[in-house]
Order: sequence, then structure tokens, then C-alpha cells
Amino acid sequence: MEVNYDDVQVPKKQRTPFKRTRAGIELTRDEVKEIKEGRKKLRRDLKEAGIKDKKEFELTATSMMLYFDKPKFLAIIPWLFGGRGLWLLLGALGLLLLTLLAMSMVTELRGHFTINLSDGMFKEGFSLSETVSFESPTMRLFAEPAEDIIPVSITDIREDVPMTDGRATAEHQYFAYTFYIRNEGESTVDYTWQLRFNSETQNLSDAMWAMVFEDDEMRFYAEVREDGTQEALPYFDDDSRGYTQCPLLDWAKFPEDQYQLIRETETKSFYRLVPFAFESEEIITSGIQKEVAPMDVHKYTVVIWLEGDDPDCTNDKIGGYAGVEMHFKLEGEEGDGNSFDNQWNDFWN
Repeated sequence: MEVNYDDVQVPKKQRTPFKRTRAGIELTRDEVKEIKEGRKKLRRDLKEAGIKDKKEFELTATSMMLYFDKPKFLAIIPWLFGGRGLWLLLGALGLLLLTLLAMSMVTELRGHFTINLSDGMFKEGFSLSETVSFESPTMRLFAEPAEDIIPVSITDIREDVPMTDGRATAEHQYFAYTFYIRNEGESTVDYTWQLRFNSETQNLSDAMWAMVFEDDEMRFYAEVREDGTQEALPYFDDDSRGYTQCPLLDWAKFPEDQYQLIRETETKSFYRLVPFAFESEEIITSGIQKEVAPMDVHKYTVVIWLEGDDPDCTNDKIGGYAGVEMHFKLEGEEGDGNSFDNQWNDFWN
């Protein structure tokens, strides 16, 4: 007699880690399906007969062989560490690690303003610190973000803002951070720095103003107007009003350019504030330090705020955020010179 093996139905085994058994015998997939369908039908029949007691249902199902043994959860261990289960376990662990890594990166990148040294600066021996005594030198600094901010005026910025090392107190509705850079190498070199955006929503930079103190000499900046002309408060065609004080004038590097006298009365003087323009859509400003000798220290303070008197500071900015970072590299160093390329850091949300 010739047997056609194509007609033979091979029982299909279960592929789950928890094998269904009855009386200690592993069931096939078809048997599991049959028992499940039988239990559903029995449950309906008993309900129609007015029997809803769970215990009575289980006793009836057992007498009809419509039951499974209680699962043994320890049975998953050999399945996990062998064959297909091992690969699934490794895949799940890998996915979990990637998820945790992504979450930690988002936390870091959205939660800090960073200051970075390039590879060249690091090799030359430069270091960063939040204090002039350099108790904890590093090649990268982080500053906590300013959150839930409201628009303020440049006149709200404290006159002593560059006198606070590290992050300024959170009570102020603006971002302020002071740090130091020191040449701990053996060569005299030049370096450049750049303050720039690397992420933004809702065109928040249109209403953002920035100050940079370099060795306690201050300049302030703002985005150009929509027509491409330089910003000013009040604007150049309005001499009817003005600021009655020049905020942070004593720190200004170019007071004659940034504080313009509009008019004077017997009791008051009125001034126009003229921020330097951002260098581009991405770059706020940049600078250079020449002939930085071994153990020379330079001090920087960065202040950023939403200027409430700026016409671009409107309600459509609510909920926006911007990412800002500051990079230092050797003069002439190719490329960005930064070991942390393609990272963005939201300090404002």
C-alpha cells in the first residue's frame, strides 16, 4: 500500500512560552482551539439555563474535558534561553536599551544649554569651569533651562548679572549663565567662539534678545526686522518716546552705538536702545581671542530673554522653544571642530 504523505496532517505544536496542557500532556494548537471554543459554548449554554456560578462552570467543563492545567510560569525560563526565545529576549532587551537611550538623550538635549570645546582646544589643554578657581575643570558645561518664562524688558535684567557664577537664580524670568575658560596647555594660541541656535519652533528667535559679556564687556543682540533693517527700541522713526535709563550701561563695550540719546528735558533724558543684529538665522554672534597664553583665563556671561517691548513678541510665540549652544575652537581649525556635532540642546520650553 502506497502512502501519500502530502495527505498526512501533522499536528501543529504550540509556539508560546507557556504551553497549554491537559492532565500533564501538551496539547496541539488545534486541541487548544477546540477546548476554547467548547468552553465558550458551554458558558453560553449555562447562562441560558440560568447558571452563572463560576465554580459550577469549571466543574462542568472539567467533566467534559474542556479544561487546561494551571500554567507553570517557570516554564518560560528554558524557552527564553534557548532557540527562538533567546533571540526574542535579546531583541526585547535591545529595544528597551535603545528606548532608554533615546529618552535620556531627549532629556539631556531638551534640558540643557551647553558650552563645548573643540577637539583642537581639548588637545591644546583648554578647560571650562563655572568658577574662576577651576575646582572642577571640564571640556563641556551644562546649564539648566529657563522654563515657563514670560516676556520681560531689558530693564528687568539685574545690573549685577555677570557677577553670579554659573546659572543665575531661577527667580528671574530670563536665562543667565557665567563661566570661565582657561588655557592649561603650553602654547600661546588664538581661539574663536560662536553662540548659535540649533533648534527652534514658532520663530521664537524673532522675539529673543541676547547679551554676551566677554571679560565683563557687554554687547546685546536681536534679530533684524521683517524688512531686514536693524532692530531698535523705539524704532528710528519714532522720537516721541524712549527709555529713561540705559540698562547695564556701565558694562557696555560700545555704549555710543547701542544707547542713543533721543532728547532731553529739564528733568529727564530719553534713550533709544540699538541691539547689534544676529549674524544669521543660526548664529547669534561670534568672537575671537588673540594670543591666549598658558594659564590665561577669560570670562563669559550669556543672557537670553524674550523682549516684551519687541513688536515680534506676540501671543503666537506661546509654547515655543529654542535651542542654543556656544562653541569654542582654535583659530583656523577646520570644520565645526566640535566633538558633539548634530546635537541640539533646548534650554527654553
